[in-house]
Amino acid sequence: MKDMSRKETVIATILLVIIGTSMHFVHHLPFFNHFLGYIFPVKESVMAHMKMIFYPMVLLSLYLAISRKDIREIGAPVLASLAVMPAIVAVFFAYWVFVRHELMALDIVIYIASVVGAVLLARRWRKSDFVRKNWPLWIVLILVVAVLTGYLTYHAPDWIIFADLG
Repeated sequence: MKDMSRKETVIATILLVIIGTSMHFVHHLPFFNHFLGYIFPVKESVMAHMKMIFYPMVLLSLYLAISRKDIREIGAPVLASLAVMPAIVAVFFAYWVFVRHELMALDIVIYIASVVGAVLLARRWRKSDFVRKNWPLWIVLILVVAVLTGYLTYHAPDWIIFADLG
């Protein structure tokens, strides 16, 4: 297993922030359609920020598996994204209680901190025997989370986490 260098970690983090941030604006493009909404955010919500963490981390999983020629690399980034998602919800609601509206600058800081945290967790968890041995489970988990986030995009319960806050 080739470890991620500091340079590779920094470059990956910057690219993931750019990719995730770009995902936020795809729904404004003229070619946006219902199918793309299963992957890309369709409104300003907490769920949108969770998608903006999950899918870029899936790309990191694919990058690591392909560049290292080792399918066992697929788990750590996905697990790290899932570990960071509850933190996004918690921090959002912590500030929502006080200000009762979205603060774009704070949302950006939270998002960047979430990506940095997820990449650092993934970097650490890549060395775990548990994570490496259970790679088929992580592939199933990617598919389940993708289907679930896609479904909840258009069939969300009436919870604030899915509400359009923009």
